[in-house]
Amino acid sequence: MTKGLKIGDDAPLFKLESYNAGIIDLGELLGSQKIVMIFSRYFGCPICQLDLNELIINVNDIEEKRAKLLYITQSGEEIAKKFISDKNITFPVIPSSKEELYAKYGLGLMTAGAFTKVRSKLKVAKQEGIEHGEFEGWEKQGPGQFVIDQSGKIIHAQAGWLDISSLLEVL
Repeated sequence: MTKGLKIGDDAPLFKLESYNAGIIDLGELLGSQKIVMIFSRYFGCPICQLDLNELIINVNDIEEKRAKLLYITQSGEEIAKKFISDKNITFPVIPSSKEELYAKYGLGLMTAGAFTKVRSKLKVAKQEGIEHGEFEGWEKQGPGQFVIDQSGKIIHAQAGWLDISSLLEVL
């Protein structure tokens, strides 16, 4: 990860208003469960929509492993709330600019590994009828995923598109 954020580091704490679950205080969530943080880009991104669909399919597997899922996006309130409603999203969706949580967790410019998958992932999105929506946030933003243990330590840190199997493996 960039900026030295790695497995074993303390997770950067935050307290932010979510779009659908009130104020999310990471410090208060620690202690009783692992935390899975998915950093998407924005809801209009077809690859992010593809990853969101996969995440929704697997949310029960994450929760069965006694982990709390947090979803970070650069989307604005109106578009985020439409996706939350349309997809019946029950996990917290938290807005952030690239200067907030993305920077705290070392996610900046999309990694070369994520960039090389764009063409193939866009092809799959198109095959599934997913079209590009509104452009929001920073178009070059890199996505990522983290798992934080009950003590607040990062036990999984991965830049790039959603990788459900690596998440479930660490849980």
